[in-house]
Amino acid sequence: MSRARLLRPGLLVEGPSDLPFLERLIIRQLEETLHARALKATEVLAPCQTSSVYTTAAPKLLLAAAQELASRCDVLFVHRDHKEVPDAGVVLEALSQLPKSAAVPVVLGPKVMTESWVLADRDALVRVQPAADLSAHPHLQPEDVEQGNPAPAHPAHPKRVLANVLKKARRSDPGDYFARLADEVDLSVLGKLSSYQRWLADTDEALKRKKYL
Repeated sequence: MSRARLLRPGLLVEGPSDLPFLERLIIRQLEETLHARALKATEVLAPCQTSSVYTTAAPKLLLAAAQELASRCDVLFVHRDHKEVPDAGVVLEALSQLPKSAAVPVVLGPKVMTESWVLADRDALVRVQPAADLSAHPHLQPEDVEQGNPAPAHPAHPKRVLANVLKKARRSDPGDYFARLADEVDLSVLGKLSSYQRWLADTDEALKRKKYL
């Protein structure tokens, strides 16, 4: 029996609150994709390889961190909120000059921010926090979470919506529930979001370049 091929994912995030959700989500999605379509049996190594440097860091510092991380990964996900995706593109261009053995970089850019993906599956919120108040959730359809780009003080701002939904559950620290939500969210619901579809397509391309698909 042939041994499973290994896939080492890497992840650079904007900040510490993004890591618990995005890391678990990446592992789940990679496992689902590879289970269905891999050229041979593949094991996704968890957790993701990460860095203490965030993608909001100074360009020189960020690039050095990305290059170091790319040397020990197969696919490197670079997280930036949607409006900052062009900034991540600069990192991708620089990483494209690395040897073929280095990770293939992929931008992960939720609209409007990570919390938009967190809010997409209303049922998952209740499964993780039964006291979640969906009356405070203004988006009835998953696609609605990507509409507009509200200012932080606006009632529809994703961070504000999430805080209101979970107010009765008395949960304010993302570390309390982000990883659990990443395990519970329905991937087919996230698949309705344009930014998630873009990420899936770019990830597929990276996996093909590395000959996993």
